[in-house]
Amino acid sequence: MNEVIEFFQQLANVNDWPPRWYCGRWTDFHGWLYILSDLTIWLAYMAIPLILIRFILVKKGVPLSGVFVLFGAFILLCGLTHLLDAVMFWWPAYRINALVRFCTAMVSIATVLALIRYFDEAVGLRTSKEYDRELSFRQQAMQELTRSNEELQQFAYIASHDLQSPLKTIVNYLTLLESKHGEKLDTDAVRLINVSTAAAERMRVLINDLLDFSRVGTDIDFQTVDLNEVLAEILEEHQTEIRLTGASIDVGPLPTIRAHRTDLKQVFQNLVTNGLKYRRADVVPHIRIRASDEGNQYRFTVSDNGIGIDSKYYDRVFQIFQRLHGRNEYPGTGIGLATCKKVVDIYGGQIGLDSTVGVGSTFYVVIPKVIKTSQHYAQTHSLYPVN
Repeated sequence: MNEVIEFFQQLANVNDWPPRWYCGRWTDFHGWLYILSDLTIWLAYMAIPLILIRFILVKKGVPLSGVFVLFGAFILLCGLTHLLDAVMFWWPAYRINALVRFCTAMVSIATVLALIRYFDEAVGLRTSKEYDRELSFRQQAMQELTRSNEELQQFAYIASHDLQSPLKTIVNYLTLLESKHGEKLDTDAVRLINVSTAAAERMRVLINDLLDFSRVGTDIDFQTVDLNEVLAEILEEHQTEIRLTGASIDVGPLPTIRAHRTDLKQVFQNLVTNGLKYRRADVVPHIRIRASDEGNQYRFTVSDNGIGIDSKYYDRVFQIFQRLHGRNEYPGTGIGLATCKKVVDIYGGQIGLDSTVGVGSTFYVVIPKVIKTSQHYAQTHSLYPVN
């Protein structure tokens, strides 16, 4: 232990040895060849870790970055030993040289252990060719999915319009029947006509909602959308219901987003109408809409003082055709919140809620500031033409 203490106390003392020029019989050629070789090796060793450091800083998310750091430190210390070997021709710092070599040995052992530890993970890293092949397959799958979605949307559009025609015919004939022969029909017959007409109207609303649901995310020609204008438009369209219920709607400042206007309108329209629809008896609806900036995304909250939702139904309410109440209690098709979720999912955001039964609900919607859908990706990030 005393020797170790003495070693560090005398670390910078070079009086115990002569400079290396005077150790043995060095010729000028031999000595300078040794010095220049050590300095060249040191410069190369200095360049390698600098390149590694720049690579880690530029290439974010590099796997096994800890191994890179250890490897860079090992090379740096190796280079330092060569620099000291050259310097000792004039300054015999043998103690410092020994300490640097000891540190090099420790770092080299740590590097070897890290390489052994992460060997299997390193072997599992894919090469650029493997990535290119996988991206090519994914691009092809994306194109097939896009083609399939387009065909499905065309089918939904055609089917919806084809279904609308017979529904109109049914409603028209029932109305005509009631107008021409209403005086001759008994109460039960009139009731059947009214029930049939109401059912046809519900079918018409359901078809239109399904058509809107199928169209979500199909238009990628984004534009700058002022959400303040969108909310004002929604409230104007629902003025009748707002007046009838006496509802108060508090809208805070909202941002401008580059997206598809109809998609965003559907999200906020469904959330607002839900707050108006699912109100408590004898309680005036109050809806509060707020937005907050969270760096690279916006968080929107739509709060109401309605009937609330039990926590066990939080996931279910966002599924299509899922209703928690009978049609006689609250009208609707069970597609509104599913449409909201579809829009938010396509935009790479999140949607959820917090609620207390008998107190009210708060829906939150998180949308990135820069929205990139899968269709945008398919258009702008293709690697290979796929036939």
